Amino acid sequence: MKIYRYTLAVVGLALTLMGSETNAFEDDPFSISHGPYLQQLTEASVMIVWFTSKESVSRVEYGTGDNYRTFPQWGSLLHSATANEHGLVDAYTTAHKVLITGLQPGKTYKYRVVSTEFLQFKPYEVIYGDSIVSPIYQFETLDPNKPSFSFIQLSDIHEHAARLDTMLQAVDWENIDLVFYTGDAIDYFEEESQIFDGFLDMSVQHYATEKPLVYIRGNHETRGRYARRLMDFFPTESQRYYYSFNQGAVHFIVMDSGEDKEDEHPVYAHLVDFDPYREAQAEWLKRDVQSEGFKRATFRVALFHIPPYGERHRHGEDHLTDLWGPVFNEAGIDLMLCGHRHRFSRHDPETGKNTFPLVITGINNVTRVDVTPEKLQVIVSHKNGDVVDTFTVPAKRTGTSAR
Repeated sequence: MKIYRYTLAVVGLALTLMGSETNAFEDDPFSISHGPYLQQLTEASVMIVWFTSKESVSRVEYGTGDNYRTFPQWGSLLHSATANEHGLVDAYTTAHKVLITGLQPGKTYKYRVVSTEFLQFKPYEVIYGDSIVSPIYQFETLDPNKPSFSFIQLSDIHEHAARLDTMLQAVDWENIDLVFYTGDAIDYFEEESQIFDGFLDMSVQHYATEKPLVYIRGNHETRGRYARRLMDFFPTESQRYYYSFNQGAVHFIVMDSGEDKEDEHPVYAHLVDFDPYREAQAEWLKRDVQSEGFKRATFRVALFHIPPYGERHRHGEDHLTDLWGPVFNEAGIDLMLCGHRHRFSRHDPETGKNTFPLVITGINNVTRVDVTPEKLQVIVSHKNGDVVDTFTVPAKRTGTSAR
């Protein structure tokens, strides 16, 4: 095992001179325990997130297929990125989040993550252990000019990793660019392990190293002592749970529907305040539907957890229906995808209610949307791959570049 001593003055050099790429101790190996997985994918950036079994310092090596180069001793990619804040490189942590910027739209990049263990972390005397290196993965940045692509939506996983495994095995991953989880992937956020064991490790195994997992908060994620830490695992560019972005001909609107009962309900112990939160989102939504990204898109798709139409019987559902429904209707969105009710249903446009089709994806369903300039082809499948519903949303307008 190689151990290097560095002063803080040369810690930057240390990041490029890390120790051997083997385990530090055979009986207690230093390892990548979870991930990596993609977050915050945009036209020009991406965040890579992973976790290690011991405190370490990390970097991401990346490059395009054209400039990939191999050295016998490093196997290095062309560029390197670290996480830095207030002049300090993120260090002595098991959670690693590295933002890569300056990328080009619609381009494929290769990457791998590198973490180096700390054996000692004292002022003026830092001792590094061994480095671990992931396999090389790849991702493609978003592209508002991409003519065709596909995305899928799942909902209400509720920590049933085996069921998720079955559903993901049945997915045809050809042309899939985005994967949306529309809430309640966990029951209550009581332990960090619920994220990993319940769905994240399985997602990484199937796709999340190379296709972004777009995590949308449901009402169950707002419960539990760790509920306020969810952003640590699924950071968003805006640092909010509601935002929008464009891919190809689609403007995606992600909302956070909050809880389904009144804020004053005893089960919340006076620790929630979702009414003003939904009101703030309504004001943001009014601005977003006036944005260039929205106006230039051929299709507008909204995704969130609690559906505003269909069966309504609780305050949260009524509140978001009254606040957000008129905005979506007047702006002319093309498709809404939700969950929450645990069984599949489709609600076509209805006078006095929704002017767009609403799909409520059940716990045993995968909803796939194939996007072309002419239409959205929506296919809802059972977890075993059998198709249970399919319909087409034709283009109502001619979109232009969202840039």
